[in-house]
Amino acid sequence: MEALLWIPSRGKRMAAALHLPDGRGRAPAVLMCHGFTGHKAESHRLFVHTARRLAQEGFAVLRFDFLGSGDSEGLFEEMTIRGEVEDALNALAYLRGHQRVDANRLAMLGFSLGGCVVALSLPRAGAIKTVVLWAPVSNPMRWMPPTGVPDQPQNRGGFLVGVDFFRELPDLKPLESVRGYKGSALVLHGSADAAVSLDEGRAYERAFTSAHRFEFQRIDGADHTFTQREAERLLIERTTEWLRAQL
Repeated sequence: MEALLWIPSRGKRMAAALHLPDGRGRAPAVLMCHGFTGHKAESHRLFVHTARRLAQEGFAVLRFDFLGSGDSEGLFEEMTIRGEVEDALNALAYLRGHQRVDANRLAMLGFSLGGCVVALSLPRAGAIKTVVLWAPVSNPMRWMPPTGVPDQPQNRGGFLVGVDFFRELPDLKPLESVRGYKGSALVLHGSADAAVSLDEGRAYERAFTSAHRFEFQRIDGADHTFTQREAERLLIERTTEWLRAQL
């Protein structure tokens, strides 16, 4: 079953899609967090393909638009990473409380900036058994202009990025946020990623020091959004295998 719904966050509504497996019992669940300027379907419907595969495998999956993105309320110009952390936690609370979800078997999956958001969310997310990060950002300062915090919004590919987004970047430490996490973690990264380097993904290998299991897997030839058909297939397959084993 698939359903479109609204989830409240910070006084506004986030658009979301919930995928449920067949049956009536409680299922392990996955929260999917999209990337910078992305949305709940993501590039070439990558999140849709993944969510449907996971639902076939018996998982409940929630994918959503951060406020200001996709179909959600709010303005992109008001987007900050800390705000997206709040959105992720509110989406997680909805998923955790759903009658079909086994709250003891939860995972968070983040792509690109969404991976950074997941990392920053972990200290407040409660019991999360495993996390999966796709091409994750580990250095938020990558977005800081050479001249420092701008005095007006910046146009990034047609998206106006507000001053508050840049102002908070020096204080965001995703690698420090994951150090106390005791679950398991998988990082998947394309070898041909020109947007977020492999080094940013590999940095999490040194950061998940308390995790009971950590794996970094490179997908050869894959770009940032895994547009190659074989890259997408491998990404979804390895993610599914990991979640089956960990949840």
